[in-house]
Amino acid sequence: MILKGLKRNALKKSIESHIKTRKSRAKEVSSIKSLAVLIDASQSVNVLSLVKLANELGVKSDRLKVMGYKEDQKEISDDKDAAYYNDKSFGVGGAIKSNSLKDFINEDYDVLINFYSESKQELDYIAAASKAKFKVGFAEIDNRINDLVIGSSDQNTNLFISELKKYLKILQII
Repeated sequence: MILKGLKRNALKKSIESHIKTRKSRAKEVSSIKSLAVLIDASQSVNVLSLVKLANELGVKSDRLKVMGYKEDQKEISDDKDAAYYNDKSFGVGGAIKSNSLKDFINEDYDVLINFYSESKQELDYIAAASKAKFKVGFAEIDNRINDLVIGSSDQNTNLFISELKKYLKILQII
């Protein structure tokens, strides 16, 4: 229990550090060639609708990466649509132990969609640490993490997708 508390404090400090040092690179995105989606896999998320979104945005399926957080899972296994991580993917000091998670963070995606509406430090850390140029998320999450905040719920995927496409057109990204 003490180790879990230390890990949470380390993640919280890292989130703040990433937020403070982050420089928005949204102006570098003129079209979407690569897309990453961060999901809370403990909620019911239709991954196929996210794949459909990528196709509608003109992103090829090999340039789409879905990463999901599974809370309290003893074992995690990746499937063809997404990769997953859990609490054990982080060390006591908040360091990332999972290679797939390190790769996800360090990849220079054009857009990262933070598709979760309940703030969890493990999700917020990955969202804040990501090297993505443009970050999109829900209004319930810390607004400092995202460049574009959409006020809908994660239960209404169609509304989120339509709003996202509308704002990406306004910003002349698609």
